Amino acid sequence: MPLRFAAALALPLLAAACGGGSKHAATTTTGSKALSQAGFVQAGNQVCIRSDRRVYQIGRLTRDPAGWLKTANAGRVGIAEMKALTPPADKQTEFRLMLTYAQQLVDAIQSVHDHLANKQFDAAISAQFRAARLQDKTHAAAKNLGLTFCQQNLTNWPA
Repeated sequence: MPLRFAAALALPLLAAACGGGSKHAATTTTGSKALSQAGFVQAGNQVCIRSDRRVYQIGRLTRDPAGWLKTANAGRVGIAEMKALTPPADKQTEFRLMLTYAQQLVDAIQSVHDHLANKQFDAAISAQFRAARLQDKTHAAAKNLGLTFCQQNLTNWPA
C-alpha cells in the first residue's frame, strides 16, 4: 500500500534547477552578470520543467525506498541547475530563500528514503509531512520570484 500525503508534494525547487533551453545566457551566482527578470523567469521555469520530467520518469512513489532516493537525487540535480542562475539583484534574497527551502525539501525526501529502508514507517510518514510543508514554502518563494512552472506539484508524489 503506498504511503499517502495529506497534501500533494511538489519539488518545484527541484524544479529550482534550470539551465539550458533559454535564449538568455544562464549565469552563475559567483559574480556573473544577473539575468533580466524575464530571462530569469524563463531560465528558472526551464529548470523546473526539466526537473519535473526527471521526476516523472521515476514513476509513482510507494513504500519502496528506491523511488524516494531517485527523487532526492533528481532534486539535487535541479538545485544545482538553479544555483547556476543569477536572478536580478532585487530577487537575490528570495532566490536564496527558495534554494534553502529546496535543499531542506530534498533532505526531507532523503529522510523518507532512509526511514523506509529501515522499515521505520511512522518516521517516514512524519518526514513526508515535513516535506509537504517545505514544498509549500518552496512554492511560495518560487511564486514571489515569478517562477510559475516551479509552483506546480511534482508528477510522482502520492496524493
